[in-house]
Formats: sequence, structure tokens, C-alpha cells
Amino acid sequence: SLCAPVSAIASSATKVIFPDRKYVQVSQNERTKGVKHLVDSTPNLVSLPSLYALPSPNCPKPATNTSIPVIDLSGLDGSDDQRRLLTIKEIGSACEEWGFFQVKNHGVRISLMEEMVKAVEEFFNLPFEEKNKYASNDVMDPVRYGTGLNTPAKHTPLLLLHVARKYLEEVYALALTLAGAISESLGLNKDYIEISLGQGCQIVANNYYPPCPEPDRTLGITPHSDHGGLTILVQNDVDGLQIKHGEDWVAVRHVPGTFVVNLGDYLEHRGVVNKEKTRISIAVGHGPEQTATVAPAAPLIGDKGRAQFTPIMYKDYMKIQQSSVVRGKTPLESILINGDTMSAV
Repeated sequence: SLCAPVSAIASSATKVIFPDRKYVQVSQNERTKGVKHLVDSTPNLVSLPSLYALPSPNCPKPATNTSIPVIDLSGLDGSDDQRRLLTIKEIGSACEEWGFFQVKNHGVRISLMEEMVKAVEEFFNLPFEEKNKYASNDVMDPVRYGTGLNTPAKHTPLLLLHVARKYLEEVYALALTLAGAISESLGLNKDYIEISLGQGCQIVANNYYPPCPEPDRTLGITPHSDHGGLTILVQNDVDGLQIKHGEDWVAVRHVPGTFVVNLGDYLEHRGVVNKEKTRISIAVGHGPEQTATVAPAAPLIGDKGRAQFTPIMYKDYMKIQQSSVVRGKTPLESILINGDTMSAV
């Protein structure tokens, strides 16, 4: 199978803050408790504490109005060969041109998507002391809670775990469908990516972004890329995801009943915050098993056997990425080589 059900839960990054309240000094100790704790414990705040503000050059600028592709996956049901091939071509073109696309008619129950968002919201509405029971300091723990991208934990409440198990099963089936279509779009066997990833892992990151009084001075999550091979994301009806396309940031508009799909640790994306509403996003990353060696696909390298990235064990790459001070593509660039002959899988 592509992935075994391993999950992670993370709160919003600490560069988010809360609505219509008076300015207060925020200590580093308070910051580690997360912005949701500050939202609940500090009344009448109306401006952004300096600890949460970004330097002016890093503040979000207006995104372009370009739209990423929206692909109807019902064409992959096998009832019409020509339509199936056209859908595979659409997926391949979206991967090549964007690395991000949205999918509809994907086979995951809409009611389950809504149930998962609701369960995440209920979790983040728990008292800080209750959420903090689930904290730990090991980035390799399979389930994690924290106040930013690099902070893990190892337990999760039963309600969220119950819903997540059902949700991950259906998203896993979608991942297999997409992996097959992407393999075929590359001219590979349909099961090439699935077999290459082996037993694999599945990671779900649940993010909560409270409203922000000055959203133009901060970010929900700073630019970063995912460490898996395929990420499938759902969000509530509050926009916030932006992706890097060329030199521009493109806002991904919410389309009810769709997932956003991206190709793992290659393309950067970020989360902006809303002045009036809370945004919730749920990203499920699919990657190889931790002991797998990750390397370029041999059939795509050619006869000369040259590739741009050196092979690395996946768990080692995860550690590099999760411990990086500056997220983004720094870990990926650390295994980039130029023109050297190397092995492939």
C-alpha cells in the first residue's frame, strides 16, 4: 500500500494573533502556549503585539487573481477510455505547470470532510491545559500537537482520533488514485509510485488560525514546503492558502467539496490570516516508509544515469526538514547536486 495510517496534529504557527483587543506585551513563555491560548486569556486586544509581527519585507503582499486548475476526477472511473486519458493528461499538466491543483468528484464523502473540520475545531476549543497534555519533544512521534511547524506531540483526543481514522481511510484511497494517474502521466506503470513508496506513511496536520487585527503585518504559516510526496488538503470556507508560482504568490480560492493537492517538498506555499474569521485547514501528507531510500525514478533519468538529487533515507530527510530553522526549500536544496552520476530507484 501507499501509506500506513500514521497521523500528526499541529496547531497554527505562532505568527497568528487575535481580533479587536488592546495591545499587551507578550512574553516568549506565553508565546509557547500558542495564539489560541492568548486569544482565550487576553481580553480587548486591538493591535498586533510586536513579538508576532514580521519584518516589513516579509509581510504578505497582495496575491494574484490567477486560479489553479480544478480537475474532475470522475473521468478516472474507467467508463470512458478517452475521458480517462484526458483526465490523466490534465493531472500531468497541472503537476508540471503548477504542482498544485484542486480536485472534485474525488470519492471522499463531503459529510466526512465536514465532520473532520468540526472535530478539529472542537479540539482547538479545548482548554490549553487539556491540549497541552498531548505535547512532547520528539519530531518523529506519529501524533503531535504544538504551536508551530516544528513542535510535535504524541497523543490526541478520542473524538478527533475516531473521526480521523475514517477520514484517513478515504483520503488514502484518493491518494492511491492520484498516485496512479500521476504515474501514468509520466509514462510509468500505473502502480510505479505506489510500489516505490512501499508501506509508506500518512501524516495529518490540523491547523487553526484565529482572526488577526492586522493581517497585513504577519502570516499564519511562513513560506514552506511539505516533506512527503503528495499532500491532500481540505479547509473550511475561509481562504488563506497561497502558493508560489514563478515569482508571484497566488491565492487558492475555496471551492466547496474540493481538495487541494500538491506535490510534496518542492513548491513553496504559505498561510495568510483573516481579520474577522477563523481559518481551519487539514493537510494529509503521503510519503514513503521511513526506512526507504528516496531518489529520482530510474526510468525518468535516461541512459546516462544522471539526476539532480542525491539519494537519502526518508526518515533522515524528515529530521532535516523538521529541524530546519528556516522552512521553505532549504532541506531539498541540501541534497541537490549538479550533474553528478548517482543511483536511482
